Amino acid sequence: MNKIIKFLALGGIVWLCAEYMDGISIIGGYKYALIAAIVLAIVNTFIRPILAILSFPITIVTFGLFSFVLTAGSVMIMDYFVDSISIASFWWALALGVIISFAGSTLDKILNADRKLDHNRTRGPQINRTNKKNEEFSDYQEVD
Repeated sequence: MNKIIKFLALGGIVWLCAEYMDGISIIGGYKYALIAAIVLAIVNTFIRPILAILSFPITIVTFGLFSFVLTAGSVMIMDYFVDSISIASFWWALALGVIISFAGSTLDKILNADRKLDHNRTRGPQINRTNKKNEEFSDYQEVD
């Protein structure tokens, strides 16, 4: 259920970005924004990890800033596969990718907050293992 909610919300984010950003346009409305969000999820699942592995050395050299280029590249690949969306340049793709990444992270935190609370409730009391360790070894003995 969380995946469906996330795809619907990210489709809305893509549609809002197309409405308010000049370099991004969607022909056909929200339905195609939802398709774009699903295609972007597929690209991020299958293609981006390969690109991240191949570009790992340059990512290290640039202190991680090259990951923004990978984000923009993922959005541009999505633009290539979805005919109803048009992105004007690399910079617009970068802006859309950063907005979608931020929105996706925020949605994950919101949707998984209930699961974390339930997990903490079912774990029960925590055992303090440091005190137990100190009790086992109370005296120092020298070995010849």
